[in-house]
Amino acid sequence: MRKIEIKMISITDLKTDAIVNAANSGLWAGGGVCGAIFKAAGYKDLENACKKIGHCDTGNAVITPGFASNAKYIIHAVGPQWKGGNHNEPELLYKAYQRSLELAVQNNCHSIGFPLISAGIYGYPMEKAWEQAIRACCDFLKQHNADLYIVFAVLDKKTFSVGNECLNELGSAIKVAVKDDWKTLEMPKEHDEFVLKRSFSKKQIEILRCGHVPQEMEDKWFWYFENGKLYAYRSWTGYCIYIIEFSSDDNHRVTVNRCDEQYTCKSADEDIATLNSLLDWWCQPEYDYYNEWLQETAAAISKSAKKFDKLKIGDQTVDAVFFHKPEEPHGYLSNWYHSPFDLDGMHFTSTEQYIMYRKCMAFGDEKSAAAVMKTADPAKQQEIGRCAKNYIDSVWKAMRQSVATVGLLEKFRQNEELRNKLLDTGDAYLVECARLDKAWACGRGLDEEERFDASLWTGSNILGFALMEVRNMIRSEYNQE
Repeated sequence: MRKIEIKMISITDLKTDAIVNAANSGLWAGGGVCGAIFKAAGYKDLENACKKIGHCDTGNAVITPGFASNAKYIIHAVGPQWKGGNHNEPELLYKAYQRSLELAVQNNCHSIGFPLISAGIYGYPMEKAWEQAIRACCDFLKQHNADLYIVFAVLDKKTFSVGNECLNELGSAIKVAVKDDWKTLEMPKEHDEFVLKRSFSKKQIEILRCGHVPQEMEDKWFWYFENGKLYAYRSWTGYCIYIIEFSSDDNHRVTVNRCDEQYTCKSADEDIATLNSLLDWWCQPEYDYYNEWLQETAAAISKSAKKFDKLKIGDQTVDAVFFHKPEEPHGYLSNWYHSPFDLDGMHFTSTEQYIMYRKCMAFGDEKSAAAVMKTADPAKQQEIGRCAKNYIDSVWKAMRQSVATVGLLEKFRQNEELRNKLLDTGDAYLVECARLDKAWACGRGLDEEERFDASLWTGSNILGFALMEVRNMIRSEYNQE
C-alpha cells in the first residue's frame, strides 16, 4: 500500500515494520520521542546497538533492531537544529527522511512510522518541518516503485491539523483511498436505485477518484473509487449509503441504502438533494469536511424537536448543553466567541480578552495587559496571558472564576441575541468540552462519550459553572424588568 497518513498516536504504539527515532548525532538516549523509543525497545539493548554504530551525521540515518518495541527495526534519523534556515536546514531535514525511507526499503519494510523530526527541542518551525517531511516522503514514493505505507505519529491537535493541511496540499498526487483504508459494510439487501443527472468536470472526477479517508470526529464520510463506481460510507458506522456508477451521458445510476437502521431517508428526491450537496463538498480541491459537518449539524438541530443532550450526575440524569469552539453548535457560550461589550470604561471584543487583561493586571504586568488589548485574536490573547510576569498560580486559581463571571455577565447583558440564547437553555447544565483543558472545560472532547457522565470528567468545567451562575443572574434581572 503506497500511502501517507498522519495519526494522533504515540509512535511506540504503531504496528509498523519500522519506526524512526528523532536521534542526536551521538545516538544516545534523550527525552521526548527518543526517550519513549528507548524505553519501548529496552534501554540497554538499544543503547548497546547504538554504541556499536557510534555516530550518525546530521541529515543521515542508521538502523538497529527494534528489540522489545512493536517494530522490527528502529531507524535513527538525525535532523538539523534550526538556526534561522540559512544553514542548509531544509536540505538536511529532507535528506534525513529520504535516508530513513531508503533504509526501510532496503530492509524489506512495507510500513514505517515517523515523528515530526527536528520540530521538538531542535526548534524547527512546525509548518516548515511538515513541508520538508511531506515533500521528502512524496518524492520518495514517486521516485521508487516501493510498496510502502508511511505514517506520522503526533500527539497534539495543532500538529495533526497543520500536518494534514500540508499533506492535502503536497500529497494529493499519491493519496488514493482504497476499500481497506476504513471499516466498511456491504450495501444491504434493502436498497433502491435512482438516476442522478449531473455533469462533472475532468478535475472533479480526478478529485473523486482519489477518495477520502476520515480524519477527525466531524469527518463523517469515507469514500473510494473502484471500477468506475464511487462507494460512499458513513465513517462512524461503516454503513454503505451510496454507490454511484458514473456514465458519460451525465445520467449516473445511484444505489441507495434503504435499511431503516442504517439510513432513514425514503425519498429519491431528498436523496438527490442530499447527494448533490455532498458532491458539492467532495469535489472541492480541498474537502472542507469540518464546515460540511457544521452545516449538517445546524440543519439537524433546526429540524429536531430534541433540544438538549443528557448528562449523568450521580444517580440523576439532567439536561445538558455541550460546547467548545465558537463556530460549532452552541459556540456562543465560548469565551472566544466574538461578543463585544464595554466595562470599566474599556471596550472588549470577547470575554477571553477581558479575562486575559484582568489576569495580566492582577500581577502588575501592564505591558502584557496592553498587548492583550491590541489584538482581537483570542488565541493570541490567551498566549499573552499565559506568560504574564510575576504570575502566582494559587492567586489566579482563587480569582479566575469570579473574574470570568464579571465578564460573562456584561457579555450577555449587552448582547440581546446572546442573552436570549442563554436564557433558552433553561436549567440545563452548560459544559465546555475540551480534552486538554482540565480547568475551564470538563477535560473531555465533543467526540468522547465520557462527557455524558460527570463522574468521568477529568476537568473542573469552570466556564460552564460560571455561565450557569450568570444565567441565574440574568434571569433574575430579566424577570424584574
